[in-house]
Amino acid sequence: MQQINISSKTRLLSLFGYPARHSLSPFIQNIFLKDNNIDAVYLTFEFPGDMLLNAFNGARDMGIYGLNITMPYKEKIYQMADDKDASSRITGSVNTIRFDLIENGIKAKGFNTDIDGFTVSLKEAGQDLENKEYLIIGAGGAARSAVFAFLSKKAKKVYIYNRTRENAEKIKQLFFGKERKKIETIENFELIIKKKINFDIICNCTPLGMNTQNMMDSIPIPESLDLKDKIVFETIYEPVETKLVKKAKDEGARVIDGLDMLINQAAASFNIWFDIVPGTKNIKKMLLKNLRY
Repeated sequence: MQQINISSKTRLLSLFGYPARHSLSPFIQNIFLKDNNIDAVYLTFEFPGDMLLNAFNGARDMGIYGLNITMPYKEKIYQMADDKDASSRITGSVNTIRFDLIENGIKAKGFNTDIDGFTVSLKEAGQDLENKEYLIIGAGGAARSAVFAFLSKKAKKVYIYNRTRENAEKIKQLFFGKERKKIETIENFELIIKKKINFDIICNCTPLGMNTQNMMDSIPIPESLDLKDKIVFETIYEPVETKLVKKAKDEGARVIDGLDMLINQAAASFNIWFDIVPGTKNIKKMLLKNLRY
């Protein structure tokens, strides 16, 4: 990693999450900062949920420039933000905070760059997003962002599967009119297989497969589900090759891994903070070269 010079004028950006120490966001954001000659440093803070409000208010009061938020705090931070962009308001999920200096103090504005993570990653992989059928697994903040992202790109149909169907239905209720009609919640995977429900792109928005909490040996879909000729979008990046990714490659699917998602949402956050679109061309190669995956 490139050396960062710290001075008394260096500004601070940070990631809030639990867990968060595994995150690659500091690696990426600190490269962006150095490449663009910005005197700032990006650090990770990991703490349990009962400390979140104090941490958020402390970040505002101490003059931290901006935050990234990872699970499980995206919905909670949404409630704490003073203002939100349109995508955050619809999804009820915030993963980026910018602290703006105003006349009477500091305003925390929330953004959702996960949406850019989904759409930009698919575009970079040469995929046309319009008129496609999507299967989204999960019902948390990432799943909400995925639904919004794909509907905004004129999806033909969006299926949502979650172990608790009620939570999937809550996502559906976030949308109205023709957009809501495009969403269908799925009770179980057996129905997908039995009814031969068609989908072009499957997106894992759960932690199943992550190298934490004994989830690494888990896979979010049945082994019997054939992924041949599908596009598999994995949001997990530790490990890069989850069981889902391995199955997809073995069965001839096109894979977009979690590093693509991470890099593109990070670039969108950087643009929100500094009004600069950072270069991402070599970031993935650097991650794979410098980290053990």
